[in-house]
Amino acid sequence: MADKAFKTYTEQRKILESRGLIISHPRSFRSVMLREGYYNVINGYKKHFLTTTSPDQYIARTTFEQLYALYSFDQELRALFMSALIKIEKHIKALLAYHFSEKYGHDDNVYMDLNNFNCDTIRNKKRARSLINTFNQNLLYYEQRGNSAICHYRNVHGYVPLWVANSILSFGTIQHFYASLKLPDQQNISCHFNLPASDLNGFLGFLKAFRNICAHGGRIYTSNYSASQYGPWLKFIPDTQYHVALCLPRNASGNFLYGKSDVLALLIAFRIFLKRSDFTHIRKVFQQKYQILQKIVPASIMTSIDKEMGYPYHLLPALSK
Repeated sequence: MADKAFKTYTEQRKILESRGLIISHPRSFRSVMLREGYYNVINGYKKHFLTTTSPDQYIARTTFEQLYALYSFDQELRALFMSALIKIEKHIKALLAYHFSEKYGHDDNVYMDLNNFNCDTIRNKKRARSLINTFNQNLLYYEQRGNSAICHYRNVHGYVPLWVANSILSFGTIQHFYASLKLPDQQNISCHFNLPASDLNGFLGFLKAFRNICAHGGRIYTSNYSASQYGPWLKFIPDTQYHVALCLPRNASGNFLYGKSDVLALLIAFRIFLKRSDFTHIRKVFQQKYQILQKIVPASIMTSIDKEMGYPYHLLPALSK
């Protein structure tokens, strides 16, 4: 087993240089290591820059600045995408609260009632019971800790309406809630996005997983790998009109090779769920960050990075139509 003993930043630098990584500014290298950490930067983003592993050997003329540029690009994507995912989460929560309360009422007993959920099979009934148990646990937890909104409605009105309870529910619980609804109730929500009810459920699973990656600091540009570390394996999004319009390549089975569980898939989801102005902002910022990276990282390595992301940069203009 390789020795994992503590090493100073000078020792770390010398090891990297012995493996072919060019570090022209030792002080800058040390500053980055102090601020970001060796493991986060080097181990997290080196794979595209290596010719061999065990031991690592870097591609000729690879610089630390190139590797750090990819790290920085990924951090910026995380912040950009997280803000969009929060907007989508709020939108889904608002639609769920509105349509469910419109049909069944606003008292919290209605979202604790099995009769208001899909219980047509043993599995669905079990899922609905689990959802109700989650509601109970969440409300009790926040009441005991004095959440102002929850306590106010409980003490003053005697109930906590769904649009208030929404504030304490995770994206995972929201997906669970939607999946537990009766089909007509799902359709009342999915129609806002011109999606079949089952497709919206597929998107919610994907968006939840991607949000977990962002929240836990996972790699964004290579999200499939990160998903295995920070939650359930990233779900595939359903096929959409954008997959066809973008003329994405398919495998022998006719399945799209890109835009299913990668950054391009997330951009497709943003095109569907965000306002056009919000999506335009995401697209412009993404392009700006990509162009900065493109100026620093060699084209051969950018090709590899593009494949990880699903070629999003080249396809963004078409996605905006």
